Amino acid sequence: MARKILLAVDGTEKGLESVSVLGRLLKDQPDLELVLFHCVQQLSSLLPSDLCVDLEDRCKISFKDQERIGNAVLSESVKRLVQAGFPEDRIVPKLKMNSMDPAQDIIAEADSRKIRTIALGRRGRSQVEALLLGSVSGKVAQYAQHKTVWIVDAPVNETGKVLIAMEDAPESRELTAYAAEFVAPSRRMRFTFLHLMPPVPPTFWDNGHILGSAERKDRQSRIEKWRSEWMDRVSKFMSDGKELLQRQGTPGTNLDTLVLPTKLGIARDLLNEIAEHQFQMVIMGKKSFHERKPFLMGSHASKVMQNVKCVVLCLVDY
Repeated sequence: MARKILLAVDGTEKGLESVSVLGRLLKDQPDLELVLFHCVQQLSSLLPSDLCVDLEDRCKISFKDQERIGNAVLSESVKRLVQAGFPEDRIVPKLKMNSMDPAQDIIAEADSRKIRTIALGRRGRSQVEALLLGSVSGKVAQYAQHKTVWIVDAPVNETGKVLIAMEDAPESRELTAYAAEFVAPSRRMRFTFLHLMPPVPPTFWDNGHILGSAERKDRQSRIEKWRSEWMDRVSKFMSDGKELLQRQGTPGTNLDTLVLPTKLGIARDLLNEIAEHQFQMVIMGKKSFHERKPFLMGSHASKVMQNVKCVVLCLVDY
């Protein structure tokens, strides 16, 4: 059974550049099919409602014009994919007319086809708009449950480097399983498993008094035990991940592990690592395992999505 990704396109130059990026990334996966999906929005969905009061007919784009516009977008998107090396016989174009909410239409199309990966480009947004997650990409990332969402911020660092952001929980294995299925088949990719070690928890603080020599020794011993157990747990998840990717054909020389202390905060430290090493793709969970924050309410994933540049951000919903 062919694996499928729903690629939502909007016809903008930045969106078409994102299409080219994904074409180059996925072209060497012979069993992968791209469902190319475009929503033609009605004018009434783009204007404040009071501007269309008593002007409903004038605010509507005719079916014929919708079809012409939509087919032009799909045609150019197919052209970009083929130019990038992706085979045309593995592209399935689909047009949605009279779209009032593209984000919901994209999710509904993925649901109807039982596709669990949605990819789309990100338009340029102001900082305020990004914080509100008001874009189509932000809405899809927020509301697409039990799906993985790829958000392409073109132009992308096409370095072949993939960052897998691991936490100290068994769910981290799902990130590796996803990478093995959808990313590892694109040969020549280099994977880095990154874990950010949290600060020493409050239970090991000094409780507001000066510690004696014996107390300091005992406290340090318990801190070292906590660190050791934490590292053993994370190392096991990373080791399992490396074995899985190697079984999928990734050479061991293309697999790295990195554990760093958290300095400025998990999201900010991730962003700094991504920028410094110019990763092409970042794979992470949509929610924090420990804090269980919803995606919109300050999760690490939402902070990274708002600020990351020049990467394909892959948000996996567990």
